[in-house]
Amino acid sequence: MRFAIRDDDTSFFTRPEQLERVYGRYWGRIPISLAVVPVHASTRSKAIPPEHWQGDREFPLGENTELLAFLRRKVSIGHVSILLHGYSHQNFPSGYEFEAAPALEQRLARARGYLEALFGRPIRTFVPPHNALSRRGLRAVDAAGLDVLGSFYSFRPDRKPWGLDTLRNYLLITDHRRRTGRSRRERLIYPWPLRYNRHAEFGCQPLVPRTTLDELLTQFEEARRFGGDFCLATHYWEIDSRLAQILDALIEHAERAGVRWVPADELFEEETISSQLAAIKSSSSAGPPCQPLTR
Repeated sequence: MRFAIRDDDTSFFTRPEQLERVYGRYWGRIPISLAVVPVHASTRSKAIPPEHWQGDREFPLGENTELLAFLRRKVSIGHVSILLHGYSHQNFPSGYEFEAAPALEQRLARARGYLEALFGRPIRTFVPPHNALSRRGLRAVDAAGLDVLGSFYSFRPDRKPWGLDTLRNYLLITDHRRRTGRSRRERLIYPWPLRYNRHAEFGCQPLVPRTTLDELLTQFEEARRFGGDFCLATHYWEIDSRLAQILDALIEHAERAGVRWVPADELFEEETISSQLAAIKSSSSAGPPCQPLTR
């Protein structure tokens, strides 16, 4: 089983010590996949100082030379991998960036090219700001050939370009709901990528202030039971002592289970697809729905 940790919102405003505080004890043991905002806008966000919530100034990551040097060093020794987190993370009156911004194809191209130039490595995976993608946003991501790490709750067939791949994925999800005994209103752990025309999508499970350890352990064990993989999504700026304890406990549990820690990009590689097909073939022997774990 593969396990990736995705951390969102690294930007011009991030200080290296903020990342060290959360992940310092894991460097060299667990690769951390940072979803990076290339050119942060002046927009309302808990990840940036309130004095920059208004105005039209932009803040390129590369202008924070201390952070850039830190990230380049961490990337070079395999402690960190870089994911693309929008272009500016700007909020619009009609929605979030990859729901409502103009010229999404151009924004993706500029953002990707900028990060690739900064780090000298290809960018393969996209994390939508706020996990929000419109149908137009999905078309732009698919045209760019970028895989998507989001929240599984974002799987809504009515917001996706219609085609045989959307129908196929809808049927896969419907079948998995049947195997797990869950209705459409209940949370579903789908631990494989969903393949579309030129991209795939994988849903991460959140570690946020309302999360409990029992929830995460149950989600992890369900993914493991079905032979899938797992992705945890969090924000360095949101990790307090309680969330840090939950993170530590989940990591210890996963290591006892024998996971392989991977950069998030690897969740989309062929091994995962083979696991998915094997799990689908063995659905008749999957057993009863998972029950929540107790500590």
